[in-house]
Amino acid sequence: MIDHSTPPAGVLVGVDGSPATAGAVRWAAREAARRHLPLDLVQVLPPSERPHDELRSPSGRAHALLEQAHQVAVATAPEVPVRLSVVDGVAGPSLVATASRARLLVIGARPGTGLADMGVGRTIAHVMGHAPCPVIVVPPDWEPAEDEASRGVLVGVDGSAEAVGAIAFGADVADRSRSTLVTVSVTPRLDGPDEETRRRYLAEAGAGIATTHPDLVVQEVLRRGAPSEALLDVARSGVSLVALGSRGRGAVGGALLGSTSQQVVRFAPCPVAVLPPRAAATWARPERTYAGEGA
Repeated sequence: MIDHSTPPAGVLVGVDGSPATAGAVRWAAREAARRHLPLDLVQVLPPSERPHDELRSPSGRAHALLEQAHQVAVATAPEVPVRLSVVDGVAGPSLVATASRARLLVIGARPGTGLADMGVGRTIAHVMGHAPCPVIVVPPDWEPAEDEASRGVLVGVDGSAEAVGAIAFGADVADRSRSTLVTVSVTPRLDGPDEETRRRYLAEAGAGIATTHPDLVVQEVLRRGAPSEALLDVARSGVSLVALGSRGRGAVGGALLGSTSQQVVRFAPCPVAVLPPRAAATWARPERTYAGEGA
């Protein structure tokens, strides 16, 4: 019998039946295999009289939907143990609560409706701003690339405290996938820090990478223009993942989700990892370790 009394401590995927669910499960299963972690597939059902945020075994239509996702996971990484669960509540807060011990939270993006629609959706916005772990948003039409090892992991670096956590997470993913870490700093066209300051941002954010990942190849890129446009331009050149903080440099405490992270998530051609404040702080600590997570 599956134990639903303990919260996920591996890779958690929010399953909702959208076109992006299959891609989200594929990405999560591959990453769970790399990290030697279990996979939790969770569907959030509408609020009911049951206790909110309490995992339980699925039944009926919920079980059928989760079983479809389970088959995708098995086809992708058959060695990864999978648990299927449902929880009652509002999607965003329930996923955040369920992810209290998770290493990663993976969710599918909603399909784009044009440049005028710059939002990422209420659920995604909430988890990107509040989750205790990195949040990976997978585009609706994403498929794993055969040449993933030759594609870099892009990290946006802006001198913020969250950028330190983002670069640590990006380096970890790049090292596990044997790819290059591409750190990008962008100077706005009209104002902003000069090139020397931007280079300092890159150096400070990646100061510990050589120690934690001595064999990792790091490529530093300086761009000028709107941050989101510049990051998307680099991403379209062929990267496997974009990682960045949920807030930009200078964001006030209440601004849990910056415009750059929203636009990159909205239009990136690849999965985007967003580190909310708590997750960024965890990953920024040099002594960060996760028991049970393989090398």
